[in-house]
Amino acid sequence: MVKYKLFSDNKKEIKENLRDLKVIYTDLDGTLFNDKGCIVKDYRGDYYFDAIRLLPAVANKNWDIVLVSGRSKFQLKYSAQIIGLKNYIAELGAELVYNLGEEVYITFDKRELKYDLASKGKDLLEIIKLFKNNFPDKIESKMEWSRHKSYSAVFFGEINLDKANMLLEDKGYKGLVMVDNGISLLEDLDLRVKKMHIYNLMPVDVNKANGIKFDKKIRNLDTDNCIAMGDSPEDLKMAGEVKYFFLMGNALEHKEVILDELDKYNNVYIADGFMNRGWAEIIGYLTD
Repeated sequence: MVKYKLFSDNKKEIKENLRDLKVIYTDLDGTLFNDKGCIVKDYRGDYYFDAIRLLPAVANKNWDIVLVSGRSKFQLKYSAQIIGLKNYIAELGAELVYNLGEEVYITFDKRELKYDLASKGKDLLEIIKLFKNNFPDKIESKMEWSRHKSYSAVFFGEINLDKANMLLEDKGYKGLVMVDNGISLLEDLDLRVKKMHIYNLMPVDVNKANGIKFDKKIRNLDTDNCIAMGDSPEDLKMAGEVKYFFLMGNALEHKEVILDELDKYNNVYIADGFMNRGWAEIIGYLTD
């Protein structure tokens, strides 16, 4: 089993090595927000304002916080506006947005996308039916969850991802992939699951790491200029594009998957705190 590294045990060295930091890429739900999508409450549902209080300190250092999420660019615009941010990467890396929508870049070759994943799209409806038939009472997707999305769709539940992706390939959808974007309580559903996960159906060439790579190229950023933060196996892919990647303590709820994936990286550190408490633990130390 891979032994993971704690931020608290290595924070002095990490801070020393981040003198050239310019950009903080952060996931939302389960990271900057709690698992119900709230920034001012913690994982227990208690009011918690430390993450909000740190935003001025980040701004004073001229660090840019970039939201990286499965949400659409329209949803992220309002999330960013509420907390005074302006740049974000939407649909798990499919779109890069600057200044609340003034500039929008598609990060992959959409000419290769042969499937209709828009709300009520033919392919999306077929895939929802496919998954529900093969994972009865284990997965759900509703049209309103994917409204305003162009390149991905949202599912909630708990399924075997390897089997799900084999089903996609067998049914002619080999250009698509289903990924785990973390444990979530955003929706209260009557499903037979132990832990509710949020899944994203998306093109195989799209992920958060590629979104970061695209941003680094446009803004001429070096890897040493960047850190990223998240809580899910999908978030962990961002580690390949940044100096350091920080997992929130709640990421260990995916321990059986996360620990296997950690072996691919040597720059990942885990916070003691869960969700926005972990976020504040790390950013609070770096800004002090």
